[in-house]
Amino acid sequence: MFKLSTAVVLALVSMTSVYASDAEKIAARLLQIIPDLEIEGLHQLGDSGLYEGVINGQVIYVTRDGRYLMEGKVIDLESRTDVTELRRAEVRRQALAAVDASSIISFLPKQQAAYTLTVFTDIDCGYCRILHAQMAEYHAQGIAIRYMAYPRGGVGSDAYQKLVNVWCALDQHQAMTDAKAELELPELQCHNPVESHFAIGNQLGVAGTPAMFLENGRMLPGYVPPQRLRALLDEMSKSGQI
Repeated sequence: MFKLSTAVVLALVSMTSVYASDAEKIAARLLQIIPDLEIEGLHQLGDSGLYEGVINGQVIYVTRDGRYLMEGKVIDLESRTDVTELRRAEVRRQALAAVDASSIISFLPKQQAAYTLTVFTDIDCGYCRILHAQMAEYHAQGIAIRYMAYPRGGVGSDAYQKLVNVWCALDQHQAMTDAKAELELPELQCHNPVESHFAIGNQLGVAGTPAMFLENGRMLPGYVPPQRLRALLDEMSKSGQI
């Protein structure tokens, strides 16, 4: 993988075909048109004539001449594989792996977890409250929950402050449980990850809560009851999806 910015575009434009790869030339052409663009991992997509890359966390496709840029799903009809979702999952996996683990509030079962999910949560979200109230059941199913903050009202909203109150509490786990039970927490301020979590969620395509991510980056939007979730994860594991 590589990343290009305007700092190298002039050098790439001046390269001959002997020295510059097709991907570098395409990236250079795009940067001539959109100078502030950052392109990651641009590479040829099989023999499709398209090049696949990532811009601001979004998977995009570019024609070989760099003239046309496209968003949307690409399906390999031969293997019946959603090529785009596979790449998106990898982008999400890398983004989540880069998050400071100390910024995440984890609820772990006593036994070794069979599955670990990262869940973007909001305090006022009804299904988020149901999920949290069933935490013991998720644990009984061998599922660990790692919470990241996603204030649906955005940074500066009441939802944002409620999440800050949780992350700034001395006992974050109890504060999360109290907040999800609609108990009022003291308003606190501290250095906290709520804004950065919100930005990461937006980058990953979170549009509502709870939004669950598997360790391989696959996304499960919405609430799934504990037993059903375990069955779904087992099924996905057997089919090689996780």
